[in-house]
Amino acid sequence: MKKPRFILGMICAATLFVSCSDDDNDNDVEEPLDQRELILGEWNYISQTLNGEDIEFNDECQKENEYQIYTSDGVYHQTEFENITGNGCEQVASTVGSWSIEDSILNLNIGSDPEDNYALTILELSENTLKYQIMTDYDGDGVIDDYMAILSRRN
Repeated sequence: MKKPRFILGMICAATLFVSCSDDDNDNDVEEPLDQRELILGEWNYISQTLNGEDIEFNDECQKENEYQIYTSDGVYHQTEFENITGNGCEQVASTVGSWSIEDSILNLNIGSDPEDNYALTILELSENTLKYQIMTDYDGDGVIDDYMAILSRRN
């Protein structure tokens, strides 16, 4: 009679050991979103700096209406607005291209010319903030500038 109890006890112990695992509580911990997921959506410009100095937008239309869109299929859109006539904001440009992220580098490809491809360093990317930096000749004077933009989630 002792042998069947011993075997039954071993079976129960084995069942308890197998059915319990150390990953039972993993469902309570949310996996952080990666940059490719966080960037999806529409983003409005908040501020920009050039070589460490705050630079103003040309007019309120640019600050209030210009935005970037990053879609899950890798399409990038940027829409630009200005108050050219003084009668309100008008869309003056729309750029479409592709985007990808690798190791905190946001690659924007907006044309077939290599000069139309940009590598932006992501300094911050959260649910509500996108901050990036690019070294480029921003003002066309032949000198490489340090441009930084801060955007907030639009939607």
